Amino acid sequence: MTVVIPALATDRLNLRHWQRQDFEPLAAFLADGHANRYRGPARALSLSESWNYLCETIGQWQLRGYGIFAIEQRATGVLAGWSGLWHPIELPEPELAWTLFPSAQGKGLATEAARCVQHWAARDLQLPSLFSFVHPQNKPSRRLAERLGAVIEKETEFRSQPRLVYRHVLGGSAEPLKS
Repeated sequence: MTVVIPALATDRLNLRHWQRQDFEPLAAFLADGHANRYRGPARALSLSESWNYLCETIGQWQLRGYGIFAIEQRATGVLAGWSGLWHPIELPEPELAWTLFPSAQGKGLATEAARCVQHWAARDLQLPSLFSFVHPQNKPSRRLAERLGAVIEKETEFRSQPRLVYRHVLGGSAEPLKS
């Protein structure tokens, strides 16, 4: 069975499947250890590791029926980062995840993308809730999780890094998708 990855849109963003031309900007971002200090692993990734990350991200769609969208700015067509449902084998449920490249940060794009994913997960996947892992020192992501209506459920560790588990209850708070 082949899974069709939906295309979602907001006022400023297209959330779409990953394409070959996305690899270079993705690999450049993943090679920046400082930009990735709160993501796991908290280090720069090699070109080969970045390729494997992209292949894993794309493959999850086929294996789970959902996954991570590439975030493209509608006005420019520029890749801005990603958001979607991340569900590696170690986790019992999908995580609502988001990451923006430094050039796209501070513009509300992560909030816009994550709300779109919340709505899609509630409407199309009929998920009652999601969680988000946030590094305790990542203040922008903590504020974003709270803006999305999530509350801290517990503190934990994942892949040798401290994490706060934020719980998102899905339903009426997510903004509708653009057609």
